[in-house]
Amino acid sequence: MKTEMPLSKPIRRFLTQTEELLDTEISLLRQPEAEPGGTLVDKYTYDMDTNVIIFPAQYVGLLKDFIIAKHCTNLLIKGAATEKGEYKIVSYTEDSVYNGLRQVYIDALKDEAKKEKKLPVQKLIQMLFILFSQFNDDINEVPWNAIMNASVYHRMPKIRKTQLYHIMKESKNDMDEMIEHESIIPRRYFVLDKAMFYARDMFLAKTLPADELMPVLNIPQMKKFNHLEVKEMLTTRWTHTAWYQSKVFGDNMLAIIDKPLGQVNWKVDEPTLDYYYDLYKVGVLVTDNLISYMTMRDWYVWEPPRHLLAAHEKKEEYEKNALKKIFGDLITDTWEDSGS
Repeated sequence: MKTEMPLSKPIRRFLTQTEELLDTEISLLRQPEAEPGGTLVDKYTYDMDTNVIIFPAQYVGLLKDFIIAKHCTNLLIKGAATEKGEYKIVSYTEDSVYNGLRQVYIDALKDEAKKEKKLPVQKLIQMLFILFSQFNDDINEVPWNAIMNASVYHRMPKIRKTQLYHIMKESKNDMDEMIEHESIIPRRYFVLDKAMFYARDMFLAKTLPADELMPVLNIPQMKKFNHLEVKEMLTTRWTHTAWYQSKVFGDNMLAIIDKPLGQVNWKVDEPTLDYYYDLYKVGVLVTDNLISYMTMRDWYVWEPPRHLLAAHEKKEEYEKNALKKIFGDLITDTWEDSGS
């Protein structure tokens, strides 16, 4: 373990156990501009010999410990999957990008037909791959976020209050995504995005447990659902809103997440690599089920992490080729005018 920063005994022990289980080394790095949730740069994803946990420079004490514990758990899941089988994540290909963009375009046209003020064609085209990429990121994050938080909560009781504070802050940020663009995003994708985070938060509220995590308390638009009788709910205009639909889809996603994760024993005293490999397999199952529920199975493929890194390098080519297949020669002038 490479660090000169002071660490509490529990987190130092967690780091040491992680290194011993995986026969690897972990470095800790403070960065002023780091992501609020920290970042794990690991040898199972990148071509490197060590693993680095990066977190904001201002994080100290229990908040720093929580970020380290979360990414140690992530590292253990990745390492166990690599050593026990093959570690894969959700990636994409040129063909799958076409499938995704074509479906988003069809759904966008359905929404546009109902609007008085139409979205400019250039903005509509630019939105297609942005939404495709957003869901790729979310699908690769949401199930694992739920698993890591549940695991850390039961393994590190001394940092629970700090963890709950961080989760609430993260939840509000996730729910704020897309809101300023709600009027231009196809209703279906706005609803599915909110539903995923709603389901994750409801699972954590049940599993951790903590009333403060309830989405109906965190999200202003959903407060009306708190203590609202079903009969009252069905007689209001809420049944036609994106937020009502997000709750309906979110409840279904919660069942998808809760069914396999609800069977996990989170209170194992000394987890082994076999235990973390089981967590990986459960995470894959949850991810697969969410993809199927959202009818995005032909959008994405399961591949090793380096496949996704390579796909990111080719994303502009994939996007351009997909748009060419969808729009034909019509795309040339629009593409050039948009500066892409």
